[in-house]
Amino acid sequence: MIKKIFFIVLLLSAALYLGNTTSYASTTPAQHNANTANNGLAVTDATGSVYYLDLVGDIYADGREKIFRLHPGETAPVLLADDEAWNLTISRKYLYYSNWSDNHRLYRLTLDGTEKSKLTDEPVCQLTAAGDSLVYITWSNLSAQDKAIYKLPLAGGLPQKLCNDNAESLQVLGDWVYYLNASDGYTIYRIRLDGTQRSKITEDHVLFMAIADNAIYYSNYSDGQKLYSLSLDGKNKTKLTDDKAGFINYTNGYIYYTNASANHALYRVTANGQNKQLVCDLGIGPQPISIINNTLFYNHLFIKP
Repeated sequence: MIKKIFFIVLLLSAALYLGNTTSYASTTPAQHNANTANNGLAVTDATGSVYYLDLVGDIYADGREKIFRLHPGETAPVLLADDEAWNLTISRKYLYYSNWSDNHRLYRLTLDGTEKSKLTDEPVCQLTAAGDSLVYITWSNLSAQDKAIYKLPLAGGLPQKLCNDNAESLQVLGDWVYYLNASDGYTIYRIRLDGTQRSKITEDHVLFMAIADNAIYYSNYSDGQKLYSLSLDGKNKTKLTDDKAGFINYTNGYIYYTNASANHALYRVTANGQNKQLVCDLGIGPQPISIINNTLFYNHLFIKP
């Protein structure tokens, strides 16, 4: 019998993040690639401070997701900005996000919340930092053809269009941008950060994917949404489970996914398809899965392995 082997905490505490420094480091720890495709709900800085989106107000009465900060050793989070935010990412001393209070435009915010500025006039989604640049998809609820991939300097300026594909599930690994190309049946593509060497990786139609550990883990719509893995060059295609996978993320040798075959509960399985386990069943629909410091952030809850 599968056992529930995780515990859930509503607030991060010193038990999860040791130490109590609040100085801002000049470097930023690597974030999980698949957090971008999972709507960028949480990030962390080099001090271990956590920045995350949490609901303010009643979800049934016009509640809004806003940015909170929790330093190591603290138990009371601080509201950093009153904006309704999504697609949170971090680089050095700034947070970057899609500001839903201003038509989804790209904003940046200092880590202490004191300085805020708008970087673009166009709406953005699936935002991530890559070196000295931000990579994102232009956001539109009117036309799927507007969802192209762009690159922008961290300080703002003129964006560079990387390709004209209608993109989804964007993730950056090294010098490559991986994405689902809705212009070609939601197949997996990649392109370099300079806009060159665009190529298709697989003919499978894909619902969702996570890039991690030099592999691609994906929900294979061509085979009933079953969970598959693939090497970055498109080889070594392997079915991992017959479960219908929705949202997907990865950490410490385990793939985490929402299981449409089991009430959309959150499950995990090893990268070779072994040791499938139930994480939690909250009785809700599929939710994005963010991972920070090897802790899951799921449905406004932190879940520690």
